[in-house]
Amino acid sequence: MTNDESLLAATTTIATIEQAEELARQIVAQHRAACVQIDGPISSHYVWEGAVQRETEWRLTIKTTRAGLPALEELVHRLHPYELPQWWVAAPHSVSDSYARWVSESVQTS
Repeated sequence: MTNDESLLAATTTIATIEQAEELARQIVAQHRAACVQIDGPISSHYVWEGAVQRETEWRLTIKTTRAGLPALEELVHRLHPYELPQWWVAAPHSVSDSYARWVSESVQTS
């Protein structure tokens, strides 16, 4: 296992499984990520416009590269139906060499 700073996992949430599936399909079809995993339903509690909200959402975890991140972020924000989508990006502490290679080979950076 290696510490590969070129790999990233981005996370967003979305209101329906249909929206989650379509966003995941677009991301992978356009080679902006090697993989998108969908979890849910989840319960999200937050403050929006001064009021406490509770919504059921689906979480997408998107595996990409540092070089591919700008195009991925642009795509997600362009396609996402929320006014202010969650966008959270983290670098893994450790990644197997073969997985890192697969992600890197799967993501187009231009």
